[in-house]
Amino acid sequence: MKRPPSTRRVFSLVLLVLAGAATAGGALQTIGETLGHSPPLERSPAADAAPPSREKPTSLAAFPDPQPIAMPERNNRLFDADYLQAARQALEQLPALAGQRLTVFHSIHFYDDGRINLDLVDPQQPGHVDSYHFERGQWRKGNPVNPQRFAPTISLQRSSTALANIDFDAVPRVAQALQEQRNALQNPASEVGHIYVIVRKAGKLAWLPDEVAGDRQSARLQFDAQGTLRKVSTQ
Repeated sequence: MKRPPSTRRVFSLVLLVLAGAATAGGALQTIGETLGHSPPLERSPAADAAPPSREKPTSLAAFPDPQPIAMPERNNRLFDADYLQAARQALEQLPALAGQRLTVFHSIHFYDDGRINLDLVDPQQPGHVDSYHFERGQWRKGNPVNPQRFAPTISLQRSSTALANIDFDAVPRVAQALQEQRNALQNPASEVGHIYVIVRKAGKLAWLPDEVAGDRQSARLQFDAQGTLRKVSTQ
């Protein structure tokens, strides 16, 4: 009859098995390093704390600088012959004036924004004078005008002429001549904003202004009744 192994012998066998397993594990690690299969590197705490990178928001992307918008130049009606002729025709076609011989008293004033002011003798009552104003494409009748309030040299008989004698195409010619002189004598040059014609003795027409004040010298212009420049004198 066989005797069971003693406890000491069993314990020795267990130690031998464990020692062999440890040796085998070290050998396997050595073999893995030799073949290039290194164990994965550990992540540092700083790397774990770094936030993931994000793309730059679209709203912060760089945009090109806006280009300036070219503003249209203001339309100076003093240079617009078609506009002035249309205004004249509209006046002649007013119901109270249509078909009548129209007479201008003293003056007509033209402005760069298209306004026109003049005084007309009433076709039905030749001793009465009324003001008329053209603005925003329409004529309106204004207040009565008293010819006696003017200077003694200005009267209804001396300072009146037929509307047909006043050429509205003269306005752009006068404005152009004045602007050319301003461009030559002023820096910067001011824009012509007001042209007017005065009816003098015996219906003679005088286009004004007829003087340009320059930076270093002035110019005096002479116009005929049709607004054509005849002479320029500098001083």
